[in-house]
Amino acid sequence: MTPFGIRKKLKSFLGLGGDPVKTESRKDETPRYDVVFVQPDGKEFTVQAKKFDSLVMASGRGDYPVPTGCADSTCGTCRVEVLAGADSLAPADEHEEKVKAENKVPEHMRLGCQTAVTGAGVKIQIIDIYAGQADAEA
Repeated sequence: MTPFGIRKKLKSFLGLGGDPVKTESRKDETPRYDVVFVQPDGKEFTVQAKKFDSLVMASGRGDYPVPTGCADSTCGTCRVEVLAGADSLAPADEHEEKVKAENKVPEHMRLGCQTAVTGAGVKIQIIDIYAGQADAEA
């Protein structure tokens, strides 16, 4: 037996046994929701998003991540169209509205990097501005 149960604590921390009650309590309890993404070519895929994941983060778990062009949410390239479940997304804040205006993103679109999933029933159309789809949709 080691002093203060260090060996047991290390095993538990590393997931190698230890106290099963403490190991079980570490499970992520964050709610998860299915989000359906429609690719520019019309194919669909579904991913599970944790509550408050951005649409960009969630789409990265699937076949076709939402295209992005910056690291600080200022470019407007991650625009998406909400097809269903708008009430299950965080509302647009002042920053998102400002970036949309500066980058001439149509009002009905959202920025995937700024839009968080908050509930179920979300369906998103991915817009690829590099393929000219945004001009056709606007």
